[in-house]
Order: sequence, then C-alpha cells, then structure tokens
Amino acid sequence: MESIQSKSGVALCVEGGGMRIAYTGALVCALQNAGLTFSLACGISAGASVSANFVAEMPWRTRAMFVDGVEGDASSHYGGWLGLAKGNGYFDADYLYEGCIEDGSYPFDFERFKESPTNWATQAFEADTGRTAIWQKSELGDALSMASHVRASSTMPMLMKPIAIDGHVMYDGGLGRGAGIPLTIAEELGYERFVCVLSQVRGYRKSPISPVMRDLYFRWAGRYPLVAKALVDRPAVYNETLDHLDALEKEGRALVICPDTMPLKNTTLDYGELDRAWKAGSAQGAREAVRVRDFLEA
Repeated sequence: MESIQSKSGVALCVEGGGMRIAYTGALVCALQNAGLTFSLACGISAGASVSANFVAEMPWRTRAMFVDGVEGDASSHYGGWLGLAKGNGYFDADYLYEGCIEDGSYPFDFERFKESPTNWATQAFEADTGRTAIWQKSELGDALSMASHVRASSTMPMLMKPIAIDGHVMYDGGLGRGAGIPLTIAEELGYERFVCVLSQVRGYRKSPISPVMRDLYFRWAGRYPLVAKALVDRPAVYNETLDHLDALEKEGRALVICPDTMPLKNTTLDYGELDRAWKAGSAQGAREAVRVRDFLEA
C-alpha cells in the first residue's frame, strides 16, 4: 500500500498505560498497516515500546509483547503479584526489555529502526533531580540501548525495578512533563501538528491522590521524595495536559484518538481479555485510518 505522510510533518504520540496497550497498540498497528507514516513517533512507558516497534516496522512485536507473551514461553516473566513478592517486579523488566532481545524471543531490527525516515523519542523521570530526560533515536547505539531507554520510560513505580542511565535512577516517563501524554515530547522537538493515541476513553480525567496514598508514596519513595511528589502531582498535570490537547484539537492542530472502550487495567494479564482488546483496537484503528489520512493530507 502507498505510504501516506504529512506534507508538513506530523508527530504520532502514543500514551502508555501498561497492558492497556493491548488495545491502543493494536490501533497503532492498524494505522501502520493502512500505510500511514509520520515524521516523528514518540511514546511514554508502554507507548515507548509501541512507537519504537512502529518505527522499526515490527507490528508483530507489539502483539507478541502485550498479548501472546502472557501465555507463551515468556509467560513466567509476566510475574504478577507473585513476581513482585519475589523481588522481580510485577513485570520482569530484566527480561522483558533487554533479556528478550538477547535470547532472541523478541528480536528488534535496529538497522531498520535507525534507517527509518521517522524519528523516535521517549522520556523518563530522573529520581534524584526530578528532571524529565528526553532521548531521540540518534542517541541510541544498538537494540539493547533502545531497550534500556524504553525500559527507563516504562518503569512503573512500586511495580518494576528501575535502572540507571547516565548516572541517574530512572522511573516511568509518566511522572515527568505531560504526565504520560507524549504531546509534550513532540512540542519540545518543535512539532506543531499531532496525532495522539490515548489510553482512556474520551472525557476521562484523573482524580486527586488520597491522603492515604500520598503517605504511602512518600514512605515507599524513601530517599527519592521527588518521585513521591511527582506521583501526587500527576493527576493535576495529566488533566492540564488533556485540557491543552483539547485546545489544540479545536484549533485543528491535533487529531485525538481515544479508545471506544477500555476493558483493561494496566496490570491485566489474562490472555483472553488481552486478545479481545487487541481485536477491538485493530477494528477501531482500521476505521480511524480514514480520519488520520485526511489529517495527514491536510
């Protein structure tokens, strides 16, 4: 199919949401299957994985990681609460990022990723400084470097083991600017038009953190109080980012795609639920491709 790309440069921005990406990742894969391309593909947390797979033209990898893996050979690495209790994390980050590339379970075509005309970017949160670190694909040396940066962006506090990059312990990019909506990455890189794939239904807004959870976050965070503060502040920042996105949509500068429904939690590990969500996301993506094509050609 002929590739359709914006005349002026449009950024594809993919929100994360843990295993909710089984729906929205399928939607993004459907856009790719329709021949749609972008100047930039960026994502945060699970959206970082999906956007990297998009640039490398590996939609099968998104399906494998977020649906088939929960009952395949890698299923033991989707540890759930038992894995968390054993100290491996709710998701075994050591395996699901670098390890699965090293053993060939989920290989990554870094050469295709590097040579693609589509740029890629993600972000993570520096635990010690509170700074939002943004990386582009030009800063990555190989597939394992890509995986470690995606892992940094995806490290959900309390559920996954963090890693250090450039001397800083990194947590989920959703704690940084934009609170998980990568619109802010694209704006930082100078883009003015956006296709944003969100992980919650239209009209969703986050509720404030309760005093009980606030105390829990600060006790858990220990010597990284800025992580706890970011967790507490995140609902307000997230809602502000959605309001900004709404304004861009009214101006005609953003096309926002929200799932028709979101039956999944970020921790869902049931194959049947994930597979049904994937099929629903694929069907929606096929429908949305017409709107996206019109936006790109405008």
